[in-house]
Amino acid sequence: MTDTAFSAVMSRLSALDTLSLRVSQDWLAFGLDRVDVLVIEILTVSEVTAMPLVARHRLSPEVPDPGRELGLTRVWTGWLGDASDVVPVAMRLTLAPSDDG
Repeated sequence: MTDTAFSAVMSRLSALDTLSLRVSQDWLAFGLDRVDVLVIEILTVSEVTAMPLVARHRLSPEVPDPGRELGLTRVWTGWLGDASDVVPVAMRLTLAPSDDG
C-alpha cells in the first residue's frame, strides 16, 4: 500500500478512545544491514478499544517489563503488513489499568 494506506490506518486509530497515539521511527539490525521501521504506539485504558485491535491486526502478547510496568498493564505487538510499501510498520498496544478500580 502507499502513504494513503498509512493515512487510513492512522485516521482509524485517531478516532479510537486512547490516552496516547504516537508514531516514531526506529530501526532493526539484520546482520550488517539496518532497516528503518515506523512504530505506532497506542496507550489505552479501554478493553473495548484494545481487544478489537488485537484481533484485527493479529497482535501477539508481550511479557511486560516488571521493573517498568509492574505487571499491571497488558502489552501486544505486531507488524502491520498492509500499512505501507515504503517502510515496515509495527504496532505496540498497551492496555493500562483503569482508575475505576
